Amino acid sequence: MDILSVFRRSPEKQIQKLRKKVKEPHGDASVREGAAQRLFQMGTVPAVRALLDRYTISVSPSVQDEREKTEVCSWLVQMGFDAVPPIIDFLKNERSIYWPIRALREILNESAFAEHVESLLRFHWENPPASALPKAQIIRSLEGLYSPELEQTIRLFLEDEDDDVRLAAVEYMLERPEDTAREWILETYLNSEDRPRIQNQILMSLVESGWTVRGYRPVIEASLPDTFALTREGRVRRVGA
Repeated sequence: MDILSVFRRSPEKQIQKLRKKVKEPHGDASVREGAAQRLFQMGTVPAVRALLDRYTISVSPSVQDEREKTEVCSWLVQMGFDAVPPIIDFLKNERSIYWPIRALREILNESAFAEHVESLLRFHWENPPASALPKAQIIRSLEGLYSPELEQTIRLFLEDEDDDVRLAAVEYMLERPEDTAREWILETYLNSEDRPRIQNQILMSLVESGWTVRGYRPVIEASLPDTFALTREGRVRRVGA
């Protein structure tokens, strides 16, 4: 054994030390940035996973925070497919997912991104995170993206216990064709009688979209608050608007 090896840190210990520096919101920014760059240069899955922990903190001033997070995102995209496994692990376990999900979408083509996110949402459905925020953010990251499997999974979240998650799923479904999504939206409205915020948002969305309540008129009409009514054609309108 090389006697100098006794004094060298193992990669695991190096990563552990660098992770602590990356997650330090105070002190000299150059120390945090240097640690982040070193993790990027190491390029192993554990190192990139540690690098992603930069997204678990915010620093002041906000312009500095934005600059550092943007740089880490550009490094992840530069790494390409090698960055995908640690990003997925981060998305399964952390709540600050805006930047990692953005990097993932830039790395992957639409089909691969949809496949990974569908699997990720299934994971969160079966293993609900402590915070509902990641679920809502992930769903909202899917604007303009569709696959049958993805839609089927997002339908599950129309019954989520959290209002923001349920609304994120509603927003996604409202981007689908009326004949595909209308009944799902109306069922969600009826199943949210104890969630006035959700019901109001759905009604507002139906006013904007012009979708009808065909097949649901009696039950929808009986549930409408005073500020909404149905037209003869079965479309929702604002009263007095």
